[in-house]
Amino acid sequence: MNVILNTNNQRKFNPKNERIIKKYQEHLRKTDGCDDKTLYAIHKSIRSFEVLTDFADLERFDANMAKQFKMAIRGISEISESYIFRITSDMKKFIRWLAHEKEGKHVKYNDADYLNLTNNEINAAHADGYKPSYEYAQLIATVNNMPNKSVVDKRNRALVSMQVLGSFRALELAHIRIDTIIYDAHHNVYFADMDPRKINGIKFRKARRTTLFNHAELLTNIIEWRDYLKKEWGFVSSDPLFPSISATFNKNMMFEQAIRHTSISVNTLRGIFKKAFINAGLEPLPVHSIRKTRARYIENITHDDRIVALQQDFGHSHLGTTRKNYGNISEDRQRALMAKIDITQAAEEV
Repeated sequence: MNVILNTNNQRKFNPKNERIIKKYQEHLRKTDGCDDKTLYAIHKSIRSFEVLTDFADLERFDANMAKQFKMAIRGISEISESYIFRITSDMKKFIRWLAHEKEGKHVKYNDADYLNLTNNEINAAHADGYKPSYEYAQLIATVNNMPNKSVVDKRNRALVSMQVLGSFRALELAHIRIDTIIYDAHHNVYFADMDPRKINGIKFRKARRTTLFNHAELLTNIIEWRDYLKKEWGFVSSDPLFPSISATFNKNMMFEQAIRHTSISVNTLRGIFKKAFINAGLEPLPVHSIRKTRARYIENITHDDRIVALQQDFGHSHLGTTRKNYGNISEDRQRALMAKIDITQAAEEV
């Protein structure tokens, strides 16, 4: 998304379009009960479309405008397939509303079909070059290099440890709850119960179980932090595992860090990773790059049904996102396979 939207084009806007978009948001709030967060995401999709079509008049949407959008999408290398679908899906709903409301006097209901993308168009838009990722040895060294004195230090260390072992999407990681982390005694492994009914950051509606790789020190960072929140701050199952922390002065006018029962923001989360990587002497890569580390590591050490375990672990609906579809395996088999992967030795292999 940030590849399309930036500080320069965010200042641009088409007044006529803004009036229509605002009316559309009011419609969604009343009819679908959309909250501010959802409306903001939809506005971003429409704004992305506007940027790619040079802020053309949305009231005059037609096949040519859709063609311009598709050509622009194909020229962007660092855009995910999921975000392409997000823009087109949000725009098709918007165009159909536009036609129905007669806001777009020249727009017909079926004009939204002009936005449909063929497989070749999606592949062309997503045919980006090699994306760099870290080695596990670098990630482990980064965690070990992080300070571990203050409350903020401990949270940040647990946060990065969680990503190294589980490889989540940034929004998922920010909204993981206390009860997300579960111990499987049968396989002697921890896993994250990624239930979309509990975690706001879940991208897909399908629940999944993400097995945490074995690494004693990194697991300890996470579990000790979770237990600290429960014991010292009275956190319960539904509270965030990585809460926001503010600096305040207590009644004795002494400086202290107060933990809130709200999730850390994604911007703060990204800043923590950036600082940790820079301090470790590494080029800061996106949080999402650690998912590539996980995929590449597994692909290098094995094949067959562990790749399927990775697909289910990531929550991909189709293995085409990770690799070609080998078929599903049972959750127990998935966890058994993933539990065998111990990245403690990764530092010795690089």
